[in-house]
Amino acid sequence: MFPNFSGKNLQGYNFRGKNLTGADFRNSDIRGANFTNALLKNANFQNAKAGLPIKRLLGLVIVTFIITIILGLISGFAPVFTGYLLFPYSISPGDYFATILVLSIFLVFAITTIYKGLSTAFFAVSCVAIICGFVLGIMTGEMVGIPSGIVSVTVTTLIIYVMLVIMVFLVTVAEQIAGMSIAIVALFLIFINSIIGSITGTIIGVEVAKVLSGTNRLPHLKVQAVEEAAIAATVGSVAVILFVSYISWRVRAGDEKFVWIRQLAIAVSSIGGTSFQQADLTGADFTSAKLKNVNFSNAKLIRTNFHLANYLSLARVDNTILVNPIVQDLVVTKRGTNKSYIGCNLKGINLDYADLSYADLSEVDMSNSTLEFANLEGANLTKTQALATNFHQATLTAACLEAWNINSATQLDGVICQYVYLLNNQQERRPSSGKFAAGEFTKLFRVVINTVDLIFRNGLDLEALSVALSKVKIENEGISLAIKSIENQGDGVVIVRVDVPESTNKAEIHASVTHNYELALQQIEARYQAELKSKDEQISLYRQHQVDLKELIQMIAPTAKKFTQGKLVILKLGQGDLSTGFPVTLQISREGDRPYFESHGQLPSASELVLAYHKWQAAYCHSLQGSLRIKFPETQVTNISRRELFKECDKLADAFTKQVNLWLNSELFRPIKEQLLEKLDPSESIRILLQTEDSQLRRMPLQLWNFFERYPHAEMALSSTIYEKKEKFISLKSYVKILAILGDSTGINIQQDRVLLEQLPHAEIKFLVEPQRQMLNDELWMQPWDILFFAGHSFTQSEREIGHFHINDSDSLTIAELKNALTKAIERGLHLAIFNSCDGLGLATNLADLHIPQMIVMREPVPDKVAQEFLKNFLAEFSSGKPLYQSVREARLKLQGLEDEFPCASWLPVICQNPAEIPFTW
Repeated sequence: MFPNFSGKNLQGYNFRGKNLTGADFRNSDIRGANFTNALLKNANFQNAKAGLPIKRLLGLVIVTFIITIILGLISGFAPVFTGYLLFPYSISPGDYFATILVLSIFLVFAITTIYKGLSTAFFAVSCVAIICGFVLGIMTGEMVGIPSGIVSVTVTTLIIYVMLVIMVFLVTVAEQIAGMSIAIVALFLIFINSIIGSITGTIIGVEVAKVLSGTNRLPHLKVQAVEEAAIAATVGSVAVILFVSYISWRVRAGDEKFVWIRQLAIAVSSIGGTSFQQADLTGADFTSAKLKNVNFSNAKLIRTNFHLANYLSLARVDNTILVNPIVQDLVVTKRGTNKSYIGCNLKGINLDYADLSYADLSEVDMSNSTLEFANLEGANLTKTQALATNFHQATLTAACLEAWNINSATQLDGVICQYVYLLNNQQERRPSSGKFAAGEFTKLFRVVINTVDLIFRNGLDLEALSVALSKVKIENEGISLAIKSIENQGDGVVIVRVDVPESTNKAEIHASVTHNYELALQQIEARYQAELKSKDEQISLYRQHQVDLKELIQMIAPTAKKFTQGKLVILKLGQGDLSTGFPVTLQISREGDRPYFESHGQLPSASELVLAYHKWQAAYCHSLQGSLRIKFPETQVTNISRRELFKECDKLADAFTKQVNLWLNSELFRPIKEQLLEKLDPSESIRILLQTEDSQLRRMPLQLWNFFERYPHAEMALSSTIYEKKEKFISLKSYVKILAILGDSTGINIQQDRVLLEQLPHAEIKFLVEPQRQMLNDELWMQPWDILFFAGHSFTQSEREIGHFHINDSDSLTIAELKNALTKAIERGLHLAIFNSCDGLGLATNLADLHIPQMIVMREPVPDKVAQEFLKNFLAEFSSGKPLYQSVREARLKLQGLEDEFPCASWLPVICQNPAEIPFTW
C-alpha cells in the first residue's frame, strides 16, 4: 500500500532520504517540506502547493523591505557625504560641472549596461569616474585637488554601482517570493529613502565640512556647491530608481546579460522552500502543481510530468534538463508545433500527449523519454538519440528519421504512421508509395534484440574472428551464429554484431568469442613472427626481381611506345551557376609536381547552354533502343518513328555542341583559353580536371569543346572542390586484384563483361554474381583490391545526387550503405572504381566523398552494347600499359562507330578524379 498524504498540510515536514515510492501528495500543502535524497518514483504531486511556508515568506519580505530602506538611505546619503568629505574644495557654481559629471557617468553606465551588461558597465564607469575626477581636481586650481577629485568621484560612483546591483537583486528576490506588487513597493521604498538619504547626507556633509575647515560658516561658493550636489544627488537617485526598474524588468524577461542575477535570486529565494534536491523523481507527476521557490537541484527527472505546472520558471533547477528555458516551456505546455529544439538535451523528458508536429528535433537527445500518444507528424528527427524512448501510440507520419539512433529498448509498439522519410527534405520515402499497413512501421524499425555486440578497439582481424566464431560454435554444440554487421567507428574501433538464438546466454557468448579471438590473434601473430625471420631473404629476392624487371624493360623499350611525363590542368570553378556565370582559377603543373602556373578568369552565364542540354537530353532518352542498363518502362517505338527520333537527337546534339563552344570560346573566357594554348604542347599527355560542385554542369560533356581537337592526348575529368589524399597500404604484388560485381542482369547481357574481364593479363579477379549485401560487404572488408568493377542496372536520384546500383534482382544499394567497407577498401589500396552501368554520376559523387582516387562512370542511360564495347576497348588499351586517361579517351572515341545505331554514344563515359591522387596504372 502506497503512502497517502492527499490533501494534508505538510508544511515543514522532513522526508529526507525516505522511500516514498508511489506516494500520493495530491492537493497537499508541502511548502517548506524537505524531500532531499528521497525516493519518490511515481509519486503524485498533482495540484500540490510547494515553495516557502507562510511564516518564512513574511519574514523574507520584511527583511527585504528593511534592507531596501537601508540601501535607499545609503544610496542617497553616501555619495553626497563621501563627496564632500573626500573633496573639500570649492569650484565655481557657474561651471555646471557637477551636472555634466553626473550626466556623463550616468550615460556611460546606461549605455554599457543596456548593450553589454553590468560587468562591462563596472569597468566602463570606473574609467570614466577616474577621468572625471581628474578633470574636477584640475579645476580646483590646486595640485592636491587632483588625487582628491579622482578618489572622491571614483568612490562615490562605485558606491552607487554597488548599491544599484544590490537593489536590483533585492527587487528580483521580492518579485520571486511575493510577486510583482511587492517588487513595486520595494522600488517605491528605495526612491523615498534615497531622497531622504540625499538630504541627510547634504546636512551632515556640511557640518562635517565645517568641522574640517575649523569655522562655523562655509564660504559662499562651498554652500552653493553643496546645494548643487544635493540637487544632483536627488536627480541621480531618480535616475537610479528608473534604472533599477529597467534592469529588474530585463531580468524578469530572461535577458541573457542579466541571467546571473535571476539565478542568484532564485537560489536565495528557494532557501527554506520545498526541497527535492538529489531526489529520485522518476515518473513523478507535478501536473498543475505550484512550484515557486522549489529546489530541484540535481534531482533525477526521468519521465517526470510537469504539464501545466505553475511558476516552474521560479524554481531552482541546477544540473537538470530544465536549466534551458525552452525545455521548461515545453514540459509545461507540451506544445512545440513548428518550433526548433535543435541539439537540446531532452533526456528523460515527459512529453506524453505533446503536440510536436513539424518540430525540428534534429540532434536532440531524448533517450529514456516518454512520448506516448505524442503527435510527431512531420517532425525532423535527424540524428536524434532515442535510446529506450517510449513512442507507444505516437504519431510519426511524414517524420524524417535520417540517422536517428534507437535500440532494442526503444518502444515502437502501436506507432501510428502512414509513411516516413529516411533523408531530409522529404527524400527516400518509406514506403515508396502507398501507406504502411498496421504494424509495418514497427517491424521495419524495430532493432533486433537477439544480437551480441563485439567491440574491437585495435582494429579487426577477420581471420582471427572467423576462427573464434568457429570454436564457439563447436563449444556450444553447433549453436547458430551469424555476423549481422561490421561497423568501422574510426580510431581503430570496430563493432561486429552477431545474431544469436533467442534463448542464448549472451554474456557467455560474448566472453567466449572475446577469449577465443585473443587466442587466435596470438597464434596469427606468432606465425607472422616466424615468417618475418626470413625477411632479409625476401628483400634480397625482391631487389633481384627489380633488377631483372629493369633489364626486361630495357629489352622491350625499342618496340614499346613511350609515354612522356604529362601535364595536369585544373580548371576550378568558384561560387556561381550557369545562370550567373563562374569565377575560374587555372592551374598548370607537371604530373606529380606543384603548379608552376596560375591564372584567374571568368565564365559567362549560359542559359542557352542549359536549354540546349535539356532539349538534347530529352531527345537522347527518347531515341534509346535495345537493352539499357537502367530500369524504366519501355515505350513502343516504330522503325519510322525511331529514324525521326535519331534525326531529332542528332539535330539537337549539334545545337548543344554549338552552345558548348560558344560558351568556352567566349570573350570573357578567352584569356584562360589563350593561356592554355600557350602553355600546353599537343604532343603531351594532358589531364584536364574540371573542379565544380554544380551538378548540372557536371552532367554536360564538355569534351565537345573544339579545343580538344588540337590536343589528341588530352582528356577531361570531373573533380570535387573538396578532396583529401588518404594514406594507403602499399602492395608489391605483380598482378592487379579486381573485385567484379555482376548485379541485376534483367534485360541485359552482363556475361559479356565477365568474358572481357577473364581475358585480362596479370589479373586476379573475384566475381560476385548477384550477391547479397552481406557478401559484398565482407569481400570489401576481407582483402585488399585494386579495382572495383560493377555491371548491371543503376540510376541517380537527381534531387539529392544519390546513386543506386542493383546488386541483384531485388536489392539496390547506395554508397552510404557500404561506406565503412568502401572506406576500408580505399585505405587498403582501392585505386579505381568502374561502374559500367547507367546514369552513374550520383555514384561517383557519393564515392568522391570517401576520397577514392579514380572512377569511371556513364553520364546518362547507356545501351547494353555501348557499355560492352567501351569496356572491351578500354581494357585492351589500359591493360597494355597505356595511361588511364589516354585509355578512356581512345575507348570513348571508338564508340563513334556505333552512333548510327546509338546516338552520342561517345559522349557517355567520364572519369571522376581525386585531384590529390596520381592515376592508377596497370
